[in-house]
Amino acid sequence: MSGTGDDANLRPRVQAYLTAQSERPVRVGSLRRFAVGFSWLTYALPVAGLKGDDDEVELILRLGPDYGLFAPYSSQPEMLAMRSLEGSDVPVPRAWWASDDADILGAPFLICEKMEGSAVVPWVSATEPALKEAYRQSLATQFTDALAALHSVDWCQKPVAVLANGIDTDNAARRNVEHWEALVARWAMRPYPMVEWGIRWLKANAPVAPRVAIVHGDYRTGNFLEVDGQVTAILDWELVHLGDPHEDLGWASLPMYMGGTKYISRLAEPDWFYERYSQHAGFEVSMRSLHYYQVFSLLKLTATHMAAARCFEEGRFNDMRMPAMGSQIATCLRQMEKAIERAAA
Repeated sequence: MSGTGDDANLRPRVQAYLTAQSERPVRVGSLRRFAVGFSWLTYALPVAGLKGDDDEVELILRLGPDYGLFAPYSSQPEMLAMRSLEGSDVPVPRAWWASDDADILGAPFLICEKMEGSAVVPWVSATEPALKEAYRQSLATQFTDALAALHSVDWCQKPVAVLANGIDTDNAARRNVEHWEALVARWAMRPYPMVEWGIRWLKANAPVAPRVAIVHGDYRTGNFLEVDGQVTAILDWELVHLGDPHEDLGWASLPMYMGGTKYISRLAEPDWFYERYSQHAGFEVSMRSLHYYQVFSLLKLTATHMAAARCFEEGRFNDMRMPAMGSQIATCLRQMEKAIERAAA
């Protein structure tokens, strides 16, 4: 994948691409890579001439390298979702261009609007002070309402509809489990009987979805930006798909995203969160489905840690966060076992 991660080589390729797309001379400045994330490479992309003048704008370039955690990548689901949410009550950056043709920039890529703000992280030290109450409540309200708005989008006539592929309320859960079962088979470096048991349980207890919705796939604190308590953008749509909206609820409520607090994603009191979400989404949250998707989310997180461990062991990504993630497989499996026991109680 020539050029990926090499800013000097990447810049002229981006400039040539943007010039061709905008049909006018475009100048690209020095790319600045963000040292965040475990998967896609993300760059700040300063561009002049895009609007036919010398004014410089800063865009975001995301590249899916062939050595990345979830490789091989496709930019299309993220692009389709962001295009489908334009003009909705879900704050998303505007997606400008995307392609899976590696001949253009060396890897699948997405170029989108750069949004202002900073991320609230879910992982904090024991000595870090809690979020100020008014700030927490404001973010919790916006966090909840944006998720309900996402799951209320009528996607059938939107670009994201091409991802449907026959999914319906009856098969959404099982198809999702089968997808992650295949990823476990690809990423696991040894047998995990607990994973096999969890997959059998998930298949045997698959719920019927209240609707098929756009599912973010990684909805939590850390994946949105805010300015002075106002959410400006929901980010990181790489795991977006169509499915049961309870999946995002289960993922957001995992204990590892609580940051040592009693709040979902460090923001929302659980009963309040489920009640407000139900009111705005237009259906009652099923506690049975919620518990099911907490189990599923722990399987998904386990699989992600397997991917990280394999990525590091194969020498594809020399990032010490990868083996650290791999060390969490056993912890996730213990939590999955407890979650199944709670769900079966």
